[in-house]
Amino acid sequence: MNNKTYHHGDLRNLMIVKGIEFINEHGAKSLSLRKVAAACGVSHAAPYSHFANKDELLDAIEKHITHQFAAVLKESVKAVGETPEGLYRMCCAYVLFFARNPEHFRFIFIHSDIEVGGDDDEYEPYDFFTDFLKKVFDNVDYPQEMRSKAFIAQWAMIHGLASLAVMSRAHEDIQHWEEKVQDILSNNYLIPRLETPQC
Repeated sequence: MNNKTYHHGDLRNLMIVKGIEFINEHGAKSLSLRKVAAACGVSHAAPYSHFANKDELLDAIEKHITHQFAAVLKESVKAVGETPEGLYRMCCAYVLFFARNPEHFRFIFIHSDIEVGGDDDEYEPYDFFTDFLKKVFDNVDYPQEMRSKAFIAQWAMIHGLASLAVMSRAHEDIQHWEEKVQDILSNNYLIPRLETPQC
């Protein structure tokens, strides 16, 4: 792609995509607007129409991935609500989002400064997941004394599966992971077995 073929309105999004690719290959410390401009096939001055500096690009990348991730989680439960089936579907969506986009996982959990789980931390996908799980617990009258450990177990399981999917991406295709995730989650004691589990 060169500066004669890209559309000006698309350059910002293209820089975000190329920025993610660059960071996963070379690391965030090596990122610069000039290098991303070269990857996009545009002049070194073109990015400054969209980002004042590297930090603004990094912030845009983080928001871009976060928005996509949160949207996938919300869409996964839209049809079934705060039910065990909804929890199952959201867990599937969580793992498969990163299995399909391993570079997103690496950026958010390795290259960014995102923190989750603290009292003052705000991260939309994590907040949505925790609020949803609390509602599921309420709806099925899950014992209060078991909720804290159950939440940790649930979070550890899906995040661990996502980590494995990202690490194994080079060796196993997405269809394999879809089948594996469905099998593991549908047989997990925290999520009741479904007759026809589908992510």
